[in-house]
Amino acid sequence: MAIVRPFRGVRYDTEQVLLKNVITPPYDVITPEMRAAYAAKSPYNVVLIDLPVGDDDRYAVAGNLYRKWKDAGILIKGQDKSFYLYEQVYEYGGKTYVRSGFVGALKLSEFGKGQVFPHEKTLSGPKADRYELMKASKANFSQIFGLYQDNENRLSVLFNDVKKAMPSASAIDETGVKHSVWTISDENSITKIESFMRDKAIYIADGHHRYETALKYRDDMRVQEGLTEGEERYYDYVMMMFVNFMDEGLKVFPTHRVIDVADNFEDKDFIEYASSLFEVCKLESRESAEKFLKDNINIPGAWVYYGKQGIYGMNLLQESVEKQHPVYRKVSTYLLEDLVLKGYFKYSDERLLAKAGIHFIQSWEEIDDYKKENSSVAFILNGENMESIRDVSESGLVMPQKSTYFYPKLATGLLFNDL
Repeated sequence: MAIVRPFRGVRYDTEQVLLKNVITPPYDVITPEMRAAYAAKSPYNVVLIDLPVGDDDRYAVAGNLYRKWKDAGILIKGQDKSFYLYEQVYEYGGKTYVRSGFVGALKLSEFGKGQVFPHEKTLSGPKADRYELMKASKANFSQIFGLYQDNENRLSVLFNDVKKAMPSASAIDETGVKHSVWTISDENSITKIESFMRDKAIYIADGHHRYETALKYRDDMRVQEGLTEGEERYYDYVMMMFVNFMDEGLKVFPTHRVIDVADNFEDKDFIEYASSLFEVCKLESRESAEKFLKDNINIPGAWVYYGKQGIYGMNLLQESVEKQHPVYRKVSTYLLEDLVLKGYFKYSDERLLAKAGIHFIQSWEEIDDYKKENSSVAFILNGENMESIRDVSESGLVMPQKSTYFYPKLATGLLFNDL
């Protein structure tokens, strides 16, 4: 059972700050240069508390700053427990898309013991970082991104009614994405949402580290306070954005792999190895590579190899597919990792986790920039499909790191949740 509750969200007072100057993408995609640019926009930019830098006391500084902003009225806590409708409007491929969901508080449960399913591995470093920040601030500064199944789009009727009013907050970020939030505080709507979500499975799209951090924080706090079974606290819940798998604005982009190789690396040696597992064809141009990807968009194990001397299309042979785990047969990032990165480039699990000599890049242009300065080869992928993500999650398995890139990213700074 998924228990989803309204909460008293903490939000910026838009009479004192311009919302577009204080919101950011999630902390884990922000480079040092980006952080400096965001911090320069406003002394109240969320990056100052969500991505603290400096000495060992940086978490305490961030927590104190958060409380200072609340005391000064820069941040205001809602009077009523509410859900928050969150809409993102963006352009892709010349078309305008709308992605809608709602932000609420999900009761925490361990993976495999409740209705919450992960699909990616987590690392100890990011979890330690988020734990120290949560402990110092006693708050969620950003919402985890969760997915649920609603084939009939039943909640969209309620959302459409809510959208008839003006949003309570709205901002366009530097990428052109429009973020809008409406408050849902009437008892009837809250009851409908709570009841509807009760039998839903929740799949984490983004925020695995933050979810596991919230579990550890909950467990530590319950021990510290000596709580008995059945007693609840705010930290038994975590702030989450819930989006329907069927939402037309839900896009999953690929994250390509770039591998550092020796200066004398020869494509022909790799192609000889790959030809025993894949159908390999030489591609004459970037345009033909894009066409290959488009023609194979729903075929796992099909990608473009962008080497040092040429570009090739690779399509996994059926006999190679049949040797893989039934669930992983549908996951291109796993097939690439198992058959190519481990099989040819001899990556161990430890090296993969450490991302040693492997780089996760979103676009051809960024890959070209990297290849100009470094001896490297690249694998250009199609995005994973939603069915594969769900199947992996429900099977108790996980995908390799950076298997999914849900676009657009949720904005940090629209809502905070006190614990």
